[in-house]
Amino acid sequence: MLTVENLSISFATDEGRITPVQGVSFSVEAGKTLGLVGESGSGKSISTKALMRLLPGNASLGDDTKITYWAKDGKEIEIHKIKPKSRALRDLRGGEIGMIFQEPMASFSPVYTIGNQMMEAIRLHRKCGKREAREIAVEMLNKVGISSPAERIDQYPHEMSGGMRQRAMIALALSAGPALLIADEPTTALDVTIQAQVLDLMRDLQRDLGMAMIFITHDLGVIAQIADEVAVMYLGTIVERGATRDVIRNPKHPYTQGLLKAIPSLDTLHDRLSPVPGDIPSPTERPTGCPFHTRCPDFINGICDVNEPPEVGGDAGRSVRCWLHKEPESGRSAA
Repeated sequence: MLTVENLSISFATDEGRITPVQGVSFSVEAGKTLGLVGESGSGKSISTKALMRLLPGNASLGDDTKITYWAKDGKEIEIHKIKPKSRALRDLRGGEIGMIFQEPMASFSPVYTIGNQMMEAIRLHRKCGKREAREIAVEMLNKVGISSPAERIDQYPHEMSGGMRQRAMIALALSAGPALLIADEPTTALDVTIQAQVLDLMRDLQRDLGMAMIFITHDLGVIAQIADEVAVMYLGTIVERGATRDVIRNPKHPYTQGLLKAIPSLDTLHDRLSPVPGDIPSPTERPTGCPFHTRCPDFINGICDVNEPPEVGGDAGRSVRCWLHKEPESGRSAA
């Protein structure tokens, strides 16, 4: 359904041009879920906003970047070539690819009702009148589990709780019937109980509507529940990817291993959590060699800090970027 090849994104700033995303490639199959996981600053949200051409005016894509999407009618769309403010871009956003943003309170306009904003999207993409658009909006609110949808549709965002706003955001993203849904950390601001309900809801909607999904989060525990495949991002590059079960059971990259160790477990309630040491560097101060070497417990001196590791492929779509999984040409000396 979607292929992304050599995605690079750079920004023109007062400090010069910075490139927070470099050479990212992945694909999404129809009806499947791809999980993008990594700490804040890894480039997850920026990468997916590029799929909908939602980047700011000072951003530009790399010359060899190619984003190809196959629409519901079978037409091949080269997203990287679509002109800004064009009809093709308006049709793509919402109609073909929907997006759930991180904070629903910031995504909804506070001066219009939930129903008003949903009906605008429905009428734009489904070409129907106000009465039919309202009926569709009420149906979608009911489908995402909002009680009394016929009354809730006339409420403003501030009149709803956080969990209800998140459900309304999901209903808005799905109201135009997209074939691909991008969910940008949709459960981050919710408590554990509501988070579980939202994950169950999204799985059910995906199955009922037959759509594909890109699910962004920093929590591998959430990815284990919802994603078929996972791509682990660090400082703008994908360091490991593969089937979710394979990556979680047998993580190859030290960063993936660190993320898994940081997840609390009911079996080890009395043990201290083991966070990934250090902080993710700024894109303006990108380390030479492997971007993770400044925090890596298995860092190879003279190799990891000098040469960027190539992507090493494996069986069933597994791949990893790490010198530990490719013999370096020179001698090894662990630091």
